[in-house]
Amino acid sequence: MEKLTVHQKDFLEAIGRLRLLDDTFFHSCFEGRADCMELLVRIILKKPFLVVTEMHTQQEIPNLYGREVRFDVFARDADGTEYNIEVQRSDEGAVPKRARFHASMLDTMSVEKGKKWKDFPPTVVIFITEDDIFGGNRPIYHSRRFIEELNYQRFEDESDIIYVNASYRDDTELGWLLHDFNCTNPEEMHYKVLADRARFFKTNEHGVSRMCKIMEEIKAKGVEEGVTQGIAQGIAQGVAETTLKIIKRQLKRKEDYAVIAEDTDTPIDEVIRIAKENGLAY
Repeated sequence: MEKLTVHQKDFLEAIGRLRLLDDTFFHSCFEGRADCMELLVRIILKKPFLVVTEMHTQQEIPNLYGREVRFDVFARDADGTEYNIEVQRSDEGAVPKRARFHASMLDTMSVEKGKKWKDFPPTVVIFITEDDIFGGNRPIYHSRRFIEELNYQRFEDESDIIYVNASYRDDTELGWLLHDFNCTNPEEMHYKVLADRARFFKTNEHGVSRMCKIMEEIKAKGVEEGVTQGIAQGIAQGVAETTLKIIKRQLKRKEDYAVIAEDTDTPIDEVIRIAKENGLAY
């Protein structure tokens, strides 16, 4: 591996703890990779033959009249449906009105002078959230419009908003995907295409070097999820706090200590210590 700077060496531990739920890592792994996007959307929408024909990460959408937006991922499939996929660790960043705004900006992209309404593409906004922000203990939540006076017949505007609860676990394709989004170790991921991308940025000399350069750029700009100083320490601390939240959540569900340790890549003794200190031991 090429010689690393002192700052880059500080980044290595943080890189090892990054997950697909972290914006920077998600963008890096999915950039230019239609295969990753196809896997994601096929599983969430239960469309095994869906084909992604176009995608862009961190695409900025200008707005002449107000707030602009930067999509984590914009994609289009072979049927013309347009997608915005967002990963959100913060509950505040995944409020329903934000999803509504993102859906409106997808429509804004499609508005062309003289375009007929029937030619507007279907749109799907997908928020992948670290926590179960609706509290229903479901892996996925679909938000659609209905007409009350017509026995809640669907309002066919072809606009869907979907929330995916990344804290959910079960032995299904979606459950495996959510596990992979929380996983720091590529060797423990279920899906090869995601594991290969994560492994590239965590262990390959070129991938690690690229991640270090990205972090250097973030540090130079002084912004990344509110971190303005000590970027490597900030990311590492953020990841550690996230892991602690997951451990506490699983302890509240009284999951087996060994399972929690495996899911969070945490020594079982540490899981037991956290349980005792927080009154969650069993």
